[in-house]
Amino acid sequence: MPVKVDEVVEDGKGLDQAMGNHKDVILAKGEGQKKRDKLEAAVNDLVRKNTAQVNAQNALEQRTKDQDEVMRAALENISQVQNAAKSAFEGDKIKQKEFKIGTSKPTAVKGMITLLDYFTGIVQKYSDILLANGMTQSDIDEVSAVYAKLVTADAIQENAKKLRNAATKTRDAALASLKRTIGATRSYAKVVFKNDKAALEEFKSISRARGRSRTKPPGSSTGQPQG
Repeated sequence: MPVKVDEVVEDGKGLDQAMGNHKDVILAKGEGQKKRDKLEAAVNDLVRKNTAQVNAQNALEQRTKDQDEVMRAALENISQVQNAAKSAFEGDKIKQKEFKIGTSKPTAVKGMITLLDYFTGIVQKYSDILLANGMTQSDIDEVSAVYAKLVTADAIQENAKKLRNAATKTRDAALASLKRTIGATRSYAKVVFKNDKAALEEFKSISRARGRSRTKPPGSSTGQPQG
């Protein structure tokens, strides 16, 4: 889990444990059991939605990796076409310009899709010349095949990104909900255990307790030792 989510879940579980430790009291004080049930439900909801978000993020990373592999294949394919064109049209700047020789290749997927779309027409137009300069028919056919693969990979990756974004929003909403529930539960405990300092300690935030433990005790010095 991300650190923030992990800490809030741990805080919620600790608070639930404190409620359990004083079950008899909360059963007799207002709607204590309902508050505990709500807390447990909020913790479990966040855990589930965080897991879904992590899975969505992993899926997106895999789809991006797949897309990157097609991008590499596209670059290799276009370079092969351009090398054949250089062989065929040595010294012919107009023809080389038609094959985009000397121009930088796009690094963005959308730009590469546009370039591949252009090259599918070029390789068909000059197929006989390209075949005479080292390419095979399967090489020429691969231009349109890679174009189709990249269009598909881009669509899948974009959809995975949308699913990840939606899962993140859902997870963040559950995180905010649990924080509110923890706050309300802790406020309830302050009322119920106002005369029981030992019990109130159990209901304090774990993260705050850790923060205090890292604080230097009064009178400590960060300077050089005194002689």
